[in-house]
Amino acid sequence: MEVKFDQKKGLWAEGEDADRLRNNSFGEQDGKTLWLTPEEALYIIDLQNGTVNHNGKAMGFEEVLAAYAPKDPRLMIKYNAYRDWRDRGLIIRRADKTTKGQSRSSQVKKYPSSEMSLKKLKAKVVWDSTSAMGVLDDQKLSRELFSDWWLGQIGVYKQERGSVLKLNFFEVMLLSEHFGLRVFDTAKSKETSSKNIMGEIARRREFAKTMYQAYVDWRLNGYIVKTGFKFGTHFRIYFPGASPAKGSDGGKWVHSKHVLHVFPKEEKLLVSEWARAVRVAHGVKKTFILGMPKLTDKDYVDYPADFAAYRRKKKGKDWVRETPKDGPRYLLAAVSEEEHIGGVELASLLKKAEAMNLNLILSITDRETAITYYALNKIKLKDAKFDYYEIEWLRP
Repeated sequence: MEVKFDQKKGLWAEGEDADRLRNNSFGEQDGKTLWLTPEEALYIIDLQNGTVNHNGKAMGFEEVLAAYAPKDPRLMIKYNAYRDWRDRGLIIRRADKTTKGQSRSSQVKKYPSSEMSLKKLKAKVVWDSTSAMGVLDDQKLSRELFSDWWLGQIGVYKQERGSVLKLNFFEVMLLSEHFGLRVFDTAKSKETSSKNIMGEIARRREFAKTMYQAYVDWRLNGYIVKTGFKFGTHFRIYFPGASPAKGSDGGKWVHSKHVLHVFPKEEKLLVSEWARAVRVAHGVKKTFILGMPKLTDKDYVDYPADFAAYRRKKKGKDWVRETPKDGPRYLLAAVSEEEHIGGVELASLLKKAEAMNLNLILSITDRETAITYYALNKIKLKDAKFDYYEIEWLRP
């Protein structure tokens, strides 16, 4: 199989070679010429026993790479993603602004909502700014907040010892701001406000306001939100109705099924660290949820999304691969484990995928060129100030 190359024209195939490649959904047809992308040509050399001919001389893989890498420094990362998807017997093609996919409606997950109907509190909590914790010694109210709403921790975690309710920063803020809890600051020996508490914490902890807003989104929808420290994330999430006093298995301790990581638009994470948190969650059978503040139009950037990717479909009793006639399912962005990605970049990719009627996949290349895929499915949460996505470890 022969591909021709010209520095000005590009890469193309003709005749029987073009027919064979076209039948396998390579390239773009223009008259009798089938034009190919650099990653397609690299794949043909690497795994299809093909050749690239330049003025009668065969070019090797490294020569084709060298011809295009100066203008496309991410070409090798893109090639690895392309190669892996093709090796699974699936079709993958360059995505452009005209690409439109199959319906995404089934991929938007509506989460249930249960209003947090806690009555106004006529109580006072003692606030310790150094530990960022509050203490409530009203035992009746403490038991109600802990048992009915799973707010704070009475005594020792998972044990029936102790009677004092300890509330973390998020819980004190929520009860003060939304349910009238009064707060007495031990350091200043006077009553304080939720605004003052937030000011203190924000000076010490980056993105405190952003994390608190995500906490409020879920709490006011009836969800239980506790620390996700053990799982390498910000929060663990329990669906409405969960309680430490009434587990789902005969009164034993109930376990969370979801974890939430808040991704501020100003923050950038190393891809390998982000992927590690997702893997930890999946390793303990929890759904990983990513939360991002809603952006304004001026916040979005044109972050590159590389490919439109296809899966398989059921035809009778058999599974057959989809073709361009079916329309793609995914917008695939290729990244490496050494790259950083920020909240703005990820939100921009998600917006682009939604506009193209596609679901977003991140294809992560590790140092040994193995590929891991993560699909992002949007969550619909009532009156949320953030956008939320389930992150699914995908096996194409």
